[in-house]
Amino acid sequence: MKGYLSIGKVAKLKNVSIKSLRYYDEIGIFKPALTDHTTGYRYYKESQLYLLDAISLCIELGIPLKSMSDYCDKNGKPDLQKLLGNAKAMAEQKIRSMYVALETLQNTISTLEHHPHISIPEGCHLKTLLSRTVLTVPFDEYTDAFHYNPKLLSLFVNAQKLGLAASYPSGLIYDYHKGVPEKSVFIHVTPLAATQNGTVPGNWGKHIEGLRTLPSGSYICRQDAAHEIENAPGLLGLDQKSLKNCTVIETDLLKDEKAQTGMNYEMQILV
Repeated sequence: MKGYLSIGKVAKLKNVSIKSLRYYDEIGIFKPALTDHTTGYRYYKESQLYLLDAISLCIELGIPLKSMSDYCDKNGKPDLQKLLGNAKAMAEQKIRSMYVALETLQNTISTLEHHPHISIPEGCHLKTLLSRTVLTVPFDEYTDAFHYNPKLLSLFVNAQKLGLAASYPSGLIYDYHKGVPEKSVFIHVTPLAATQNGTVPGNWGKHIEGLRTLPSGSYICRQDAAHEIENAPGLLGLDQKSLKNCTVIETDLLKDEKAQTGMNYEMQILV
């Protein structure tokens, strides 16, 4: 038919299956310019093909096909500016996520290159973590809520007095020296509010007791339903040499991660 492209021709030109084109028509996101009601054949204008390119891109970005109708007005005309604007935002997010993934992979590769004989204990995994600034207070009691929560509350109160922006997750730190752990409770403080040298804006030169930075790097991690930091040496595979000078962190998992994993805490030790 002059001036029109058959469904087979469109499928071939754009490397899209005929079945997909029929489905796009059914859900209203890419309708033919003309349908022969006698034969049921679908025909398209060449000027429509740019929309098919946009649909293919959005599918690749993960926009559900059934959501595509949300980008059409009441007459079924697609709002391409809105659609492509959202697709662009999703593409940018994917790019950022890929950069993070690449950095994580590179850090893990570097760790394995520098520690070729590293052994990951059963139930553990390797994770790359960024540096974290935390405020700590000594803790010599048992790791239960009765003793833990008052220490945690005191940290939030102290952070507020110091002008620091405190946030979750919180947790425990065991600094091992010659096999004996020095224990503390911690909360996160924002890097903008606290600097690595132990000072804060407005208090330049004033050292803040308990402020420290947990370094970035590759960590052996283990997630558990209950506190297990007391059993860290066995669970993380720490030998007597490691226990002479190492730091074990046990952090609360945030709500979303708890829902995904069914676990409440994660132990971490820098490789």
